[in-house]
Amino acid sequence: MSYFFQRKFMSVCVLLYLLKRAKTLKRAMKDPTYWVVAQNREIPKFVNYIYGIPFYRERFDKAGITPDDIKVREDFLKLPPLYKPEYRQWLLDETKDKSKFKYWMYRQTTGSSGTPLDLYSLPTDRASEIANLFRCALLQDKGYSPFFSRVFSTMVPKPTGRTRKLFPPSRKMSSIASPAELVEGYNEARPDFYYGNKTAVLAIARWALDHHIALHKPLCVASISELLDDSARAIIERAFGPGVLFDIYGCAETGNFAADRASEPKKRVVWNDTHVVNLLNPKEVPGRPGVAVGELALTSLVHRGFPLVNYVVGDTVELLVENDVPYIVDIIGRSNDSIKNADGSSFEWTHVNRVMFGFTDVAQFRVIQKTYDDLTFLLASREVSDARKVEIESAIKGRARDIWGAPGIGNGKNVRIEWTEEIPPDPTGKIRVLISEVK
Repeated sequence: MSYFFQRKFMSVCVLLYLLKRAKTLKRAMKDPTYWVVAQNREIPKFVNYIYGIPFYRERFDKAGITPDDIKVREDFLKLPPLYKPEYRQWLLDETKDKSKFKYWMYRQTTGSSGTPLDLYSLPTDRASEIANLFRCALLQDKGYSPFFSRVFSTMVPKPTGRTRKLFPPSRKMSSIASPAELVEGYNEARPDFYYGNKTAVLAIARWALDHHIALHKPLCVASISELLDDSARAIIERAFGPGVLFDIYGCAETGNFAADRASEPKKRVVWNDTHVVNLLNPKEVPGRPGVAVGELALTSLVHRGFPLVNYVVGDTVELLVENDVPYIVDIIGRSNDSIKNADGSSFEWTHVNRVMFGFTDVAQFRVIQKTYDDLTFLLASREVSDARKVEIESAIKGRARDIWGAPGIGNGKNVRIEWTEEIPPDPTGKIRVLISEVK
């Protein structure tokens, strides 16, 4: 089928993919080891495909292997990791003649973790991503139907407010619309399944709670594209109701590849039939059998336009392996989000997480590094009393001193704290949590 017709009938492709993957999901929920069976069935087809692409043929040759050497998940580590600058250059080299990609799907990453990346994918690649998105709703086992359930989404694209009456029946709004508009649009749509980036989902929840507006009760609500922290989770569940919120994990380059269940938060089921997850330089987590931490290397088995193999997405994660089946149990943060020190060292996201851990009455926060020695903690809350603010400020400064040292000594930091009612989203529709302005 030509790319033109793939685009024209993409909804049909989505439905066909979803029906196939729903069947896999049903079997894997009864017997999780079926994920391995399904994955190992897809790996040879994918490996033979990429071996015919000069970019990857060269990587095979340099590693001294052939397609016969990659049969299971861990075998992909025999190939070198693929980093974003290298992938970007490949795309730039291959897409100079834009006319060849007239019917491909084009989009750009938000750049929240670095420079935006121009992406080109086949219509079938995009259809595959969408099918996995709706499989996340099926995973919840709440009665979602791809044929009849209403869908509402608040993601980054330009606001349209449009309603699609064909599969899937849905309405889309921009995540950077005002909270009042988002709440009104949501209640008008009365969705069974609502998904959006955390900033927008949280904005709807907070506006509804602050203005005593009852929200339509959905079957399930998905937070996507940003880390879902415990503070945000508590607020969202207060507004939408208990037992409906779950987290979707993915990236713009490959689509979503894992999701947890509202009934079992943080144990993210990986779509092993469409993606392969591995860790670079894994380390065992003491006291937690089967859990290792490392930098995530991701392979998409279904992307045929500029495939990604061992792609380093920039996240450090904890991976639990049970009966050879991997689950992502914690996303520690972007590995390139760091606080820079004058001596060339850095403090990673884990340090910030330790400083802010447990402050569930802080709805949002952001850490901004202006100089090597100065950090500003921007905290958002409308419910914290002045006395509680003093407690939180004292605890943050005390933890920062314990972790980084006293200000003016070594890599110690001067910590300044500012309070606000709300941290507005960036132009991308997300909220960057750690921003270093030190070059």
